[in-house]
Amino acid sequence: MFFAYYALRDLEGYNLKVAIIGMGTAGVSTLNQLAKHKKFKKITVDIFDSVEDMGMGKPFQNDSDRLLINLPANQMSLSPDDTKDFKKWYKKNDDFEYGKAKYLPRLVFGHYMKSILNDLLNKHDNIFVHKHKVDSCYVEEIKDERGQYKIDVCYIEDDEAVCQKYDYVFLTIGTLPYKDPYNLSGLKGYIESPYPTIKALRDVKENDDIAIIGTGLSSIDVIRFVMENHKQLPITVASRHAQFPTVRGIKHEINLKYITKDAIEKLKKTHKGIAPLKEIENLFAKECEYQNINLKKMLYRFKKDNVANMKYDLRHEDEVGHFQSFVEEVKHHMIPVWNAMTIDDKTTFLEKYGNHFKRNANPMPQSSAKQLIEWIENGDFVVKEGLENVRKYYGKFRIKYEGEQEESSYHYVINATGPKKHLSELTEEEHFIKGLENKQIIAAHPFGGILVMPYSNEVISPKFGTMPNLKVIGQLTSGVNFDVNGVSLLVDQSVRAVNDLYVELEERKKVKKAKSKKK
Repeated sequence: MFFAYYALRDLEGYNLKVAIIGMGTAGVSTLNQLAKHKKFKKITVDIFDSVEDMGMGKPFQNDSDRLLINLPANQMSLSPDDTKDFKKWYKKNDDFEYGKAKYLPRLVFGHYMKSILNDLLNKHDNIFVHKHKVDSCYVEEIKDERGQYKIDVCYIEDDEAVCQKYDYVFLTIGTLPYKDPYNLSGLKGYIESPYPTIKALRDVKENDDIAIIGTGLSSIDVIRFVMENHKQLPITVASRHAQFPTVRGIKHEINLKYITKDAIEKLKKTHKGIAPLKEIENLFAKECEYQNINLKKMLYRFKKDNVANMKYDLRHEDEVGHFQSFVEEVKHHMIPVWNAMTIDDKTTFLEKYGNHFKRNANPMPQSSAKQLIEWIENGDFVVKEGLENVRKYYGKFRIKYEGEQEESSYHYVINATGPKKHLSELTEEEHFIKGLENKQIIAAHPFGGILVMPYSNEVISPKFGTMPNLKVIGQLTSGVNFDVNGVSLLVDQSVRAVNDLYVELEERKKVKKAKSKKK
């Protein structure tokens, strides 16, 4: 009784009750940033995720060690002040022995994040773990002393809904579920998501034919795993354009001179609040000239032949790496650029440059490229373009290609087309996000994800207006933040969001002081 009394009294000293929904990269990063602040003890934090995903998330879950991180280990980190934090942790850790490998398996980074979470839980008694997926959220339509709405977070425990009120919520659920472009969900032999790969092939027989749809980074993971664990060759890899990402070159340090927030603000003042695409293109041209980058050459260096493309990048690793480093740095400065454009200009920008950003900002490791070249040249797998349709007919999947009359047939199709981007693609089974939309807490962004405020990532709700105490970090902000793939970009978002929370904490303190003076 004595203990319970003092525990309750301690809780009364907390100023904010916080929830983090989803404990993958964005969730762990957010908690890590929260805990670094000197006033962390002034808040309580409830963290929510499934047992399997808690602290690791799906991209870095326990899986085959053949799945490599696409960034060198010394460029991966949850610490914004130390880009080599992950590499340092790996060197001290005795559980993984991959020597001096430049690229480490995905699962190793997952365990690095898990160790950060465990350290935080051991160190702080104001973090509470809920090993449940959040089922729903709703907003109480009564404002607090700061004019903000309390947010109720609900989950299912022992077949009953449990709801708790929060002052501040971080929505860090990771990527949306995988696309199902040909409506094959539920069909036997159709593997909706390639992860975890160790489960993807468990029902596949030795003589079964396999097709992989998609040619992005996820596809490369799947190709590597299937090639090393399945005897029936060749494997078919198909997509509309059948183009792999570029091959990672040598990293360069880039300091931007022309693509800056100040330059965009200047354009907006000149052009009635917008930055026209032509003016942005001029800035890019100036920047490339300043950085000594042959933009035209880099953008149009590709051929249809994937082997030729990969060999080119391997031969020109310095020049290609220079351009990739430039694109990566630009991504960190895209929020003001992207949000200064009109909808029409954004559409044109994506048509002209979207694919170039995608291919060059997320390159594959050189070791993966060398393997792919060898397998293609040996005829072990075939890359097919012009993918038009996939259907199941008489027990087998039939793939139709543009310009070809006959369909190719396969026992299994592995979907590696990547996650959904738009709320309109979600099914009723994905009821958590759909529920938020139906309650008008969130609204779809025309370019993907949901409406949030640039920089702050505050939800813009059709019903409740801008919600400073509901922050979204990750892919759900892609329509506003342009491209949020990559650990460093998620960490950037977490830092900004956490800073805002502590500003809010100070504002609440001021309100309380003002009220006590009036009394």
